Amino acid sequence: MNETARREQILQAADRLLRHYGPQKTTVADVAREAGVGVGSVYLEFPSKEAIVEELSRSRYEVVLEGMRAAAAADGRSFGERLVGALDARLGAYFTQADGGAHACDLFHCGSPAVKSASERFYQEERALLADLLRRGTEAGELDVADPDLTAKVILRAYKSFTPPWIFMEARDEVARLSAGMHAIVLGGVVARR
Repeated sequence: MNETARREQILQAADRLLRHYGPQKTTVADVAREAGVGVGSVYLEFPSKEAIVEELSRSRYEVVLEGMRAAAAADGRSFGERLVGALDARLGAYFTQADGGAHACDLFHCGSPAVKSASERFYQEERALLADLLRRGTEAGELDVADPDLTAKVILRAYKSFTPPWIFMEARDEVARLSAGMHAIVLGGVVARR
């Protein structure tokens, strides 16, 4: 088995275990056993369990970003619609990934330093994506945003309650209703007045 295949096999095994047991209860020995490799093989690919957790957390966040990027790039839609689409794609990606097991969302919000590292990188990329969208919308005359970077940061702070674990404290339809209400407030503040 080549290194790329072994690495992927280890990640898939770790993903299955983490979704079922969570990062705290999963060990490198568990991952090795699930992957059908020796513990040493796991350490050849990853220096620690935290490195595995961080890579899996980053991949989860990348799924969220991919959805947001696609919505932000949707030609033929206004910049306000793109902004709402990006925020809806974000929420949808969180919900989709939550369906992956009892601990599927631990890779978004647990206290692990690896998850915190992955989430900080995600928040920076997410903020940059929204700031760029706000900047382009303002340049096109559709949005009226004096400081796109600050506005993106404020929007994401406001939408923090639409991320794990908060979105799982109410029924999904209620979270969607609340999110739509937040969209109306945000758009009221950024759409250019004609």
